[in-house]
Amino acid sequence: MASGAIPLLIRRMLLVPILVFAVMALSYALTHAAPGDPVKIIAGARDIEPERAQQIREEFGLEGNYVERFARYVWGVVSRGDLGPSYYYRSPVRSVQELLGERIWVSAQINLIVMGLVFGLGIPLGVYAAVHRGRWQDPALIGGLKIFDSIPSPIFIVLIAVLMVNGLAGFFNFLGFNVPNVWTPGDPASYIIPVLALTLPSIGGMARFVRVSALSTMDDDYVRTARAKGLTERRILYGHVLRNAMLPLSTVFGLSIVGIIGGSIIIETAYGVPGVGQFMFQSITQRDFNVILGFTLLTATLFIVVNALIDVLYIFIDPRIRFTARFS
Repeated sequence: MASGAIPLLIRRMLLVPILVFAVMALSYALTHAAPGDPVKIIAGARDIEPERAQQIREEFGLEGNYVERFARYVWGVVSRGDLGPSYYYRSPVRSVQELLGERIWVSAQINLIVMGLVFGLGIPLGVYAAVHRGRWQDPALIGGLKIFDSIPSPIFIVLIAVLMVNGLAGFFNFLGFNVPNVWTPGDPASYIIPVLALTLPSIGGMARFVRVSALSTMDDDYVRTARAKGLTERRILYGHVLRNAMLPLSTVFGLSIVGIIGGSIIIETAYGVPGVGQFMFQSITQRDFNVILGFTLLTATLFIVVNALIDVLYIFIDPRIRFTARFS
C-alpha cells in the first residue's frame, strides 16, 4: 500500500462512526417529529385503552422519554444489529432488517444488471462521442440518448411495457420468453421491462459524463506532447486519456454501489416489483417510522463508507494525489 494511503485510510475510517451517529441522531429526530402517535399507528385506532397503549410501548420499546428511547435504539443497532420492529407488520411481529433484507435482494438483482449495462454501454459510447467531436456522430449519439432521459419515468415504463408485451411479443416468444405485463416471481422475463426502464435513461447521462471527462483530458498538455512524439491515436486514447478520465468516473462507480441496495419507487410501484423502492413508498404511506429510519441509516452508512474508500482509492489511481497525501 502507498505510504500516503494508510494515514488517509485511518483518518477516513475514524470519521465513519461519527458521521453515522450524526445521521442516526438526525434521522431519529426527524422520524419522531413527524405527525402521528406511534402507539396509535401500531394499534390502528385513534382511541386506545391505557392498558393496551402501555403494552404496545413495552413491546415496541416506546416507553420512557426521548433520550431513553434513542439510547435503546442506538444500543440495539450497535450491539445486535437490530433496527427495531416494524409498526405495520405485526402478525407476527417482524424486524426491520428482515423486511429490508428480503426486498433489498430483489432490487439489488435488478440494479446489478442495470449497473453493468449502464457502465458497459455508457463508457464506450461516451468515448466514441468524444473521439468524434465536431462531427455528426457526436451530437447524433448524445442527442439520441437524451431522448430516453427526457421522458418521465411513469410514461417511459408504460411505453416499454407496451412495446415489450405487444410490439415485440413475437420476437421474445421466438427466443422462448413471454414478457409479462406485471412482475411475476420466479420468471426471468420479468426483469426485462424494469431493467430497460432503468437502463435506457441512465446510459445517456453516463455517456455525457464520460464524454466531458474524456474531452477535458484530451486537451491537456501531456496529450499534445504524446502526439508530438508520434504516438498513435489509439495508444494515446487507451494509455493516457482514458486512464486519467477514469478518475472522476470512480466516484460515480462508488456511488452506484450504494444505489444497488436502493430501488426506484416509480418503476417498482408501477410494475409491481416487490423491491425496496415499493416497500419504502408503502412504509411512508403507512407511517412505518422504524422502516424509514432503518433504511435511511443503512443507505447513509454505506454511502459514508464507500466515499471514504473512494478517497483512498484515488491515491492508487492518480500519483499526484498519492504525493499530496504523503506530505499532508
